[in-house]
Amino acid sequence: MLELDSQTIAIFFSQKSDGDLLFKTGSSDLNERVKQNRLKFFKKHNIDPSRLVNLAGIHGNAIGIINSTDLGKGSLDPKTRIRNTDGLITNIKNSYLMVTGADCFPVLFFDENKKVIGAVHCGWRGILKKIIKETILKLRNSFDSNPADINIWIGPGIKKCHYNVSKERADLFSENYKAHIIEKGGKIFLDLPKIIKAQLTALGVKP
Repeated sequence: MLELDSQTIAIFFSQKSDGDLLFKTGSSDLNERVKQNRLKFFKKHNIDPSRLVNLAGIHGNAIGIINSTDLGKGSLDPKTRIRNTDGLITNIKNSYLMVTGADCFPVLFFDENKKVIGAVHCGWRGILKKIIKETILKLRNSFDSNPADINIWIGPGIKKCHYNVSKERADLFSENYKAHIIEKGGKIFLDLPKIIKAQLTALGVKP
């Protein structure tokens, strides 16, 4: 989760002890528990849910720009989450962008010069669909951001030591990211954070 205020940003990652924060499709009982977990998490970090926006990721590459009428969407009601997107961008002060996931990586963007933030849900499908590039392009075209000025954090997600994949999936990455495919003990592993970093630097982001 990423917050933007008038001077700086704050980043919040939930812990296992915070409970499940991911809304489920069509499960009201589970979602009520998720809502209560979110309320506790928001209170602990002094987060105003009416200023928070959450998306419902679809493992695509669409990036949405958040305006003032979107504030509060998806924070406590799964039905109001921003649909058909896997990334959010805004320059609204005192706002929060929230992405949820398990194995997938939250990738967070901050252009201090333009005072704009972004939060992206980034899994292997999104990486292949170039969601990182789509985010940088959206920042550049909509907010005149220079990639060299954007600070980026890659949050928790599945690391190469555990990300055992099939040969078919590895082959999808072999043309451009062969260096980040590891074969060990008769198994194949993917290093997704390194692939994300490679995509970023290719777009002009400073290492």
